Parts: sequence; C-alpha cells; structure tokens
Amino acid sequence: MYYRRYLKKLKNKNMKLAIFGSASGTISLENQHLCKEIGEYLAQKNITVVTGGSRGVLGLVVQSAFEAGGKTEVYSPDKDGGAHELRRDSFSLEYFTSHKFIPGLTARSLEMIKNVDAALIINGRIGTLSEFTMALEEGLDIAVIKGTGGIADHLEYILSVAEKEFSSKIIFETDYKIAIEKLFN
Repeated sequence: MYYRRYLKKLKNKNMKLAIFGSASGTISLENQHLCKEIGEYLAQKNITVVTGGSRGVLGLVVQSAFEAGGKTEVYSPDKDGGAHELRRDSFSLEYFTSHKFIPGLTARSLEMIKNVDAALIINGRIGTLSEFTMALEEGLDIAVIKGTGGIADHLEYILSVAEKEFSSKIIFETDYKIAIEKLFN
C-alpha cells in the first residue's frame, strides 16, 4: 500500500489531500480565515481537496478551494446525491468537482483514506478522532494544525499514551503551509 502511494506521487502531479475536522456550524473567526487560506493555497498547489461532504471547517476549505479554481472531491456517507442534500450537516454538492457515495460513516471514511495521498486535520470532534486513528492504521501521512481547537489540540497527547509505533509520517505544526509542504516532500 505504501509503495502504491509512492508511485502515485511520482506519476501524478495532482495529489489528493483529505481534510478532517469539525462539521459543527460554530467556527471561530480565526479558523474561518485559516480554512479560506488553506483552500486557496491547495487550489494554487493543484492539490485536490477531499472531504466527507459536511459543513463546518470542511465546507469552508472546500468552498474556498472550489472558488479559487481547485479540484474538490466528496466521499459522502449517503446512498446518493438526494440523500446527501437532505442530511442536516451536509455541504452542497455544487462545490465538489467529483462525487462518490459510500453509505455509512465508517465505510465512507475508510474508502476516502485509502484513496488520498495524505490528510490534514483542523479542529475536530469524535469523528475526526476516528478518521485520525483509521488513517494511522492504514499508513496514511497526516498533518495536524495545532492551535485550531477541538481534538486537534489533543492528538499529540493521545499518541503519547497510545504506546504504539506507526509507519505514517505524523506532523504537528501551527503553520499550514509548512505542514502541507512536509506532507508532500
């Protein structure tokens, strides 16, 4: 699996980055600004933004990347577009250039993790923690933006008590540009 990701990086300049974070509608002004900057930066770098299709920090990054001309991809936990649009925390499919529907939150997250090159964590709650641990077990490289609140600010501690080594590259950084560069270099 690791070799397959490495070959993809060599062949394909359009990398895919999963964004994990809180789907909550309450986002600090600082995180709103950060998400907008991250989306624009990823569009400039020709990195496809991949999310589970929820609002919150995820939706802000997607919207920003999409409006900056970037590629965006959704792995929705719903059976189709109609069901996706009816979910209370879903982000409109109009902001995604590619749609995949994998029913079920865990199935969706695992499929997304298997089909991206790395992940970036901003803020987050229990779902973000779940995606973080699945990504670690699957060997996905991950960057965590420290200081964004939520579970992101506790992941270093969680790893310290987990007492397990992982093959993944795990980056804890306050500057998103440095974090993304470390992920892809």
